[in-house]
Amino acid sequence: MPRWTTGAMQEFLTHGFAGATMDRVTAAAGVSKTTVYSHFQDKEKLFIALIERLITSCAGVLDLPSYFFQGEPASVLAGLANNFLNQLSKSVSDTPELLDLIRLVIAESGRFPTLAQYLVSNTQKIFVNNVTQYLQFHPELQLKDPEATARIFLGALFHFVMIEFMLQSGDIMPMERQRLIDNLVNLITANVKLNENKYSANKEKSTRRKRSATGKFEPDYKEPKRLRSIRLTDTAWENLDAIAKANNLTRSEIIELLARGQELK
Repeated sequence: MPRWTTGAMQEFLTHGFAGATMDRVTAAAGVSKTTVYSHFQDKEKLFIALIERLITSCAGVLDLPSYFFQGEPASVLAGLANNFLNQLSKSVSDTPELLDLIRLVIAESGRFPTLAQYLVSNTQKIFVNNVTQYLQFHPELQLKDPEATARIFLGALFHFVMIEFMLQSGDIMPMERQRLIDNLVNLITANVKLNENKYSANKEKSTRRKRSATGKFEPDYKEPKRLRSIRLTDTAWENLDAIAKANNLTRSEIIELLARGQELK
């Protein structure tokens, strides 16, 4: 860590943003004012530089490569949550000043909101946007508001971090990390599991239908052909059968999916 960074960190953590001075920063760092001012016009720019170092140290937590978002929702969300908590724990261990700097940003957010806004814009907002986009591409989750869901997802993880690390209150509100992740993922993917169970039951029912000598399913209806033609033409019924077989679903399931506007092969 550069000497000016060490001096600036010490000065801001000791006196806060309002009480810090560039003179004490240079004194603590053992460098000249000219050196510091050649890089930073004022202490706000210097403090933002510290926040940028904080963002860099947390890059593996919130700003993730695209391969983290490849896969089924349950596994992707569990992977994101585990990575978030594991990487943040490592960052705190490697950089003990990290939590103090976050506390300082929060403490000064009332008087100097631009500092906190800079941090949020370059960390949490990116994470929420990425998770929102992923959720939007998975309609099977049946989420009414993917963005709100993404914020709830991040909020639950941040609350865990606040209790465990920031407030040092894990003993007061104990929670196993994996228990939190499992239940958080289950809440978001509940509709997928309900549909899987429903479709599974329908598929089991369809396998018990008799087939003709040519291998086709025998009709599962009892009404006269004329009445059936009024309800659905023969051609349309055959097409529906073909679509159902191609997707390994029953006709009822196909009708339900089409009604939802879902594309089929």
